[in-house]
Parts: sequence; C-alpha cells; structure tokens
Amino acid sequence: MVAEALPAPERAPGPVERWSVRPGEVGARVSGHEVSLIRPVAGEEDWERVCAALASQPVFRGPSLDGRLPVESERVFVVVGLPLVPPGWGPLAASCSCAQWRSVCGHLGAVVEELGVRADADPFVLVRWAGSDRSEFVARVGAAAARQDGREGPDAPHRPRTGGADPASAAVFWSVPDLPALPEGLAEAGARVRASAPGPLLDGLPVFDRRT
Repeated sequence: MVAEALPAPERAPGPVERWSVRPGEVGARVSGHEVSLIRPVAGEEDWERVCAALASQPVFRGPSLDGRLPVESERVFVVVGLPLVPPGWGPLAASCSCAQWRSVCGHLGAVVEELGVRADADPFVLVRWAGSDRSEFVARVGAAAARQDGREGPDAPHRPRTGGADPASAAVFWSVPDLPALPEGLAEAGARVRASAPGPLLDGLPVFDRRT
C-alpha cells in the first residue's frame, strides 16, 4: 500500500533509527541524516465520515470495534476522501538533511520502506499518521454504530416507540420497532463502498435503503 502510493528510489544503506509516528508526521534518522514525512491531518468531520462508513458495513464494523483494520478497509478510506497514504509525493512535505534536497533521496526511500513494513504489521500506524490514535478511532466507530442502531450509547438497549400504550401490554410486547433512519449521506457512502469492493467481499456487503 505505502510503496505503491509513494514510489521512491532504492533505499539508502544503513538502519532506520529514531523512528517516530505522530499525527501528521513520520520521522526517522537514516545513515546520520534526519528524515521527515509531513502530511495533512484529517479533521473531525473526515473521521466522523470514514468511521460512519466503516460502521455501516458489518464486514468492517466488527474488526474495527476490535481494534483491527482489514486490508480491504483502505478502499473505504479512499472512497470517503481520506486515503491512509497520500496519493503521491505532492501532498507531502518530505525533507532530508542530506545534500540531495531537490528530489526524493534514498534516505526518504528507506523511511517509506520502513513505514510500509510497520503498516503491514499494524495499519493503525497509518491511522495515527493521518491524525487519530487507535482508541479514538475505535470510539468513533462505536459511536457511529450506536447512532446507526438507534441507540444513545454503545450499551443502551433499543426501545420501541409505544405511544400512549401500556409498556406491559401484549400489544407493545409483540410490536415491531421502527427501523432507525440512516445518517445523512450514509446511504450514498455505502453505495460507493459496495461499488469499490473486490469481488470476494461484495457478497458480504449489505445494501442500505433510506427509509423516512
């Protein structure tokens, strides 16, 4: 994922040291040179949108709530306009303390390679780079799932509307609760996610219809 988005020359020899990832910046030291990759940080609305899209699809909701990100979820990020890895070097402010400052150098290539290795082991490295840590991300997906399920909180039970009827009556007991309306824009996001899903996943993705 990382290498495809950020093509770089052959990495410089030597270990990647002083590795760090924080919102908006990856930093490291390669062969005595300081290297950094600075990207735009996603805003609150961006995170709400991508987490709502993930929560809307059971194939992504469960793993996300468990603190995991399937490889295929990258498509969801792209569809909603928040790629985990910027598409090319243009959106990045990449710097290295070596003399080859006019172009992408081998030291930057080494950091990109290391970022790819670490992201393969834990995709939340890229989430943090984009501006959110794991716990914040999981909490946002949980809140979005709760809203979509028509609940006030992650553990709140669903209560059907009873009008003026006695809650203990047989009519209320056997009543079917109204389905919650989808959040604004979610149906469209779900359709885009389905359109971009690979064949093996498509059959597992439900279709959402807006109900008023």
